[in-house]
Amino acid sequence: MRRALLALLLLSCADGRGRPAPIPAQATRETHDATSFLAGRLRPWPRNDSEGLLAVTDPAASRVASYDSALLVLVLLRTGHRETAARVLRALSALQEADGGLPFSFTLPAPDPAHRYERAGAIAWVGYAAAEYLDAEQGGPARDVARTLGQRVAGYLLSHQVNRAGDPRDGLVRGGTGSFRYELRGEEVREEFDPADISWASVEHNIDAYFALRALARVIDERAYVEAARRIGDALRTSAWSDKHGQFVSGLDPGGRDETLALDCASWGSVLLGAIGEAARADTAFAIADARFASTGPGQARGHQPYAHGPVLSDERLMRHFARMLPATSWEALNAVWPEGTAGVAFAALRQGRSDRARTMLDALEPLRSADGSLPTSTVAVPFLLDTRPGIAGTAWVELVRFELDRPPGKPTLWTP
Repeated sequence: MRRALLALLLLSCADGRGRPAPIPAQATRETHDATSFLAGRLRPWPRNDSEGLLAVTDPAASRVASYDSALLVLVLLRTGHRETAARVLRALSALQEADGGLPFSFTLPAPDPAHRYERAGAIAWVGYAAAEYLDAEQGGPARDVARTLGQRVAGYLLSHQVNRAGDPRDGLVRGGTGSFRYELRGEEVREEFDPADISWASVEHNIDAYFALRALARVIDERAYVEAARRIGDALRTSAWSDKHGQFVSGLDPGGRDETLALDCASWGSVLLGAIGEAARADTAFAIADARFASTGPGQARGHQPYAHGPVLSDERLMRHFARMLPATSWEALNAVWPEGTAGVAFAALRQGRSDRARTMLDALEPLRSADGSLPTSTVAVPFLLDTRPGIAGTAWVELVRFELDRPPGKPTLWTP
């Protein structure tokens, strides 16, 4: 389930057009120019003369991902660029469907209306960004826009929440709509789109949804959001935790659990467990995330990779086809540092009261920092899963966690307990 989500972050796309947005601030030495790198990825949308801005994940392919734009809103709010954050929210609002759905990714100039491709986790992050915008200050040029954006996101999440006693997914939010499949035909890999709704419930999506609904309930004062978040927390606690592995499993479908061990389900899982009062499990999940997924990279870089065990590609035919391109065919031997995931482990460490460990983890990523301030998506390329190009998500996550580290004790801003 998680692998399918990562795969579609890396779809190849045709060229599009768009001009860079102005960089909102001169970057400082302390951020290694990360803020300027991130702001330089913003493009006007839906037209070149539009006020709205979206983050372009891959400039060469003109590919946009809604999750990346949501992360940029959070960074902009923390660096004092509220008006630029408002422009990103305006573009996300223009992109949103009436039922709250947002495309997970698409190629500029616009999504393909025949391929509605959505993931609940990315939509939840957009709602969370809208909630932070509303919560940070009383004013702002996009307050009404952010409120409507957030309400529609919450409506989408509630409409996808399973309400069926006895179903393994009861209380959890289903994954979304649309899937891509990759098939090997001779020596050619072909991509096919399936427009069907998703039946499985990803643990990572539900962690995202839990914190989004909690934040939206705080700023919109809607009791239904509180109740929906409570049900998610209870369902994850009772249905998704693995005593055997010391972390959450990857997800659930009507037939049971997907036992794949994904980093986010340990690291972000630890943060959620702390928020719902499961302190012992939160401590266990953090320790597992930090140890089980540990990896090394070039230049003495250290960090964590997305998966702990098993084949790098789950499809056996595709694995054989791409084996010659990979340094290893199993995650145990791959040693790929994933900065976004490593920052998530650092965030979990901080919530465990281990600020020194969190800072050490972030510092260990610095050998990967490019001159433009970016961090790579990964240190190793894996077909359909990871590339080595400059990444918005990893660069933004490191900035978000550094901001949390510099806050006074007891004054968190991200996913507040």
